[in-house]
Amino acid sequence: MKVYDKEIYEKQESIKFALLIIIVFLVGFFAGYIANSFTSPKATSNNNSVQIENVSSNNN
Repeated sequence: MKVYDKEIYEKQESIKFALLIIIVFLVGFFAGYIANSFTSPKATSNNNSVQIENVSSNNN
């Protein structure tokens, strides 16, 4: 019975450790995303338009 309990305890600890790593990764990812959104330059819209005209002459 003690061997079985030890195996269950080890599995629980490995699951806790894996969940801890996932949670830390997600918290870091969202913190970085939020920090990046504050520091990234705002997109500016340029309303510069280019007009293309046909300049070929067909005098036939």
